Amino acid sequence: MDKKLEPYYLSAETALSIVSKKFNIKIDIKEDDINLR
Repeated sequence: MDKKLEPYYLSAETALSIVSKKFNIKIDIKEDDINLR
């Protein structure tokens, strides 16, 4: 992964984990795709 993009990726991952806890959804994050389950 591009090192410049890494902080944005991590902050997006954090935001998604907060959203998933709030709405009680399981969200799996990989570098290439985002899967909603």
